[in-house]
Amino acid sequence: MDAGRESFSIRLRVDFTGAWAYEPLYVAGPVRLSLRLAGHTPGLEEYDERRGNYLNFPTPDGNCPVIEATICERGGRVGIPLGALARPDGVHDVTLDFSPPRWAIQVDGLRDEDYPPAPADIAWQDGPLRGEVLSARVQSCCCPLAVEARKKASGQQQEGGLRQGEDSRRITRSIQYWTPDDPDAWVGDVALGSWRGRLHVFYLFDRRHHGSGGGTGRHFFAHLSSANLISWHEHPPAVSIGEWWETIGTGTPFVHDGRLHLAYGLHTDRLPKDPSLPIGATYASSDDGIHFRKSGRIIHPTQNPTIYNRTDGLLGLAAGYAGTCGLWTSDHIGDWQPYDSDIPVLGDCPCPFEWNGHHYILQGFNGFAHSATGLPGTWEDWAAAALAPYDGLSVPMVAPFGENRRILAGWLKYTDGLWGGWLVFRELVWNGDGTLGTKWVPEIAPPSPPETFEARLGRQLRVVFQHDGGYGPALTFAFDPAERTASFADDVPDTRWSALDSADNIRIGNLPEFAEGCTVRIVRHWDAKADATIFDAEIGGVRTLICRRKGRFGKGTAEQVWIQSRCCRITSTGKRTINELV
Repeated sequence: MDAGRESFSIRLRVDFTGAWAYEPLYVAGPVRLSLRLAGHTPGLEEYDERRGNYLNFPTPDGNCPVIEATICERGGRVGIPLGALARPDGVHDVTLDFSPPRWAIQVDGLRDEDYPPAPADIAWQDGPLRGEVLSARVQSCCCPLAVEARKKASGQQQEGGLRQGEDSRRITRSIQYWTPDDPDAWVGDVALGSWRGRLHVFYLFDRRHHGSGGGTGRHFFAHLSSANLISWHEHPPAVSIGEWWETIGTGTPFVHDGRLHLAYGLHTDRLPKDPSLPIGATYASSDDGIHFRKSGRIIHPTQNPTIYNRTDGLLGLAAGYAGTCGLWTSDHIGDWQPYDSDIPVLGDCPCPFEWNGHHYILQGFNGFAHSATGLPGTWEDWAAAALAPYDGLSVPMVAPFGENRRILAGWLKYTDGLWGGWLVFRELVWNGDGTLGTKWVPEIAPPSPPETFEARLGRQLRVVFQHDGGYGPALTFAFDPAERTASFADDVPDTRWSALDSADNIRIGNLPEFAEGCTVRIVRHWDAKADATIFDAEIGGVRTLICRRKGRFGKGTAEQVWIQSRCCRITSTGKRTINELV
């Protein structure tokens, strides 16, 4: 077997009992397997705390041992913290898989994988790959298995844990604030579409907060769906990585010729330059809504393509990446004709949608445009007018579902501003003048019950959440019916407001007028995987606001503060929100 080109698996049985210090276990050519104590290796402190997320999985003794395998310096470190296992001690089966371009470790159903940026990064030896056991902890070893044996041994597993041919796996926990099972796996950009009565959710599967592949991201499109927004299923990846040069950019699902398609981009310029490699917009197609096949066609220069179904029956394409901003149309997939370059929304990941005859474009992080007709030259910049329905989520996208409903989903940014985080759902609220609000989706129950507070006219509602650890500032939710503003912010003087997608200190305005006050519901959910608390507010059933903080917080304490009558308008400049008393 030529190890530089072929797939192989290495299967070992390893005793984890008493693992507390660095110990090499096995070596085979460039492959190294070892146990080490996370947080105690010079040079890997940031990786252990954030990228690998090892330190949030301590064993009962408080330590964070991890079994880890490397195959090269860049994009070649994979590991499982023993504290994430149902039983962290005793003997376990450990599988190392190399299926070019993927390098993976699997223990007890948990998986970590990475993608070396180029084949030359792996220093393969000549001849067969031979292994050597270095520790008595390794009770057995089968190395290496040829590609046919590898498929038998692993059950033909794909990334994400689903077997080839296995259509779906029931999700048994709440889909709100959901992340994949693996310790270092998170949700990136989300794309929604409805097809044959199901809501399909595609998201960029993220590991290491954009740190895989030597920092290139190496994302692929994972896939969830539901017929009723209550029961959810996880499917095999819709678009996986099959070549060393592939790294997937954000796209959208669309329907054409009775099939479900998924547009996506190839961010080939993130890897070593090679003009012979494809770059730009492409797509995959499915006959059943589950199994997708790549088209192999480049259909537009943009690397984050948005293809959508227009109300006139044509396909639309919206682009805002690498100087390819604007709208195009076509009656088939390709040969795009310019439609409108005069739109106020420029940037990554646009989401055009229509509702009740009005046309909208959400753009990635803070852009929002409206048109009463959707005709060229009629778009208004509603982000500049502070009419955007952003509430703290990154890259929200919208899809129709059911009887004239619009469902929105995006990702809540991880603490420390790292890329990737939690999946969050909203339902849009239609206002009679075409402006939009957001509310919690009635069918999607959060993993923690909400606390309920009553806001009264003439008073500002303040809810203060104290940090359980006794360090760091408290978090305050404030809602002022007179100002028509709401915010989450650290309870400190001279608050500095953050970007609309930051989920940090965030303030929104232009809330509806409430003639008799309203009910405010706040979910406070601690996620052990991140050691972070998510705070999610719904105001009067018409606006939402979300943020997160590191650590665990207690129940909210409410107070009603008398305020003088005044009004406030909120304007937006770039990614900053400016509050001006009038």
